[in-house]
Amino acid sequence: MNSAILTGKVVAEVKVINTNNGTPLCRFTLEVQDRKFNCLIAGMKAYKFMYDVEKNSAITIEGSINNRMQLVVQKYNVDSRPSYFGQIFDYKGRKMPHRKVML
Repeated sequence: MNSAILTGKVVAEVKVINTNNGTPLCRFTLEVQDRKFNCLIAGMKAYKFMYDVEKNSAITIEGSINNRMQLVVQKYNVDSRPSYFGQIFDYKGRKMPHRKVML
């Protein structure tokens, strides 16, 4: 089985799918140098991964490639989380939805 260590950015929403036998399965897409990889995490690690990682997070993963060309993640490390600073504070002069208007 081929193994790989990749560092990239999560470009799709992280989804947890419950299988028929009750094992959670986490699915996401990782972009590395303009290539996209479909990634899977199985077991209880899927819930922890969903809590730790969100869309646009930079992560490093270690895993193996299955026969469907999906990367099955064994270990992961969150390198950075996305910043929402520009979305919270409005510096471009656009109106905020709940700003009070002075008359």
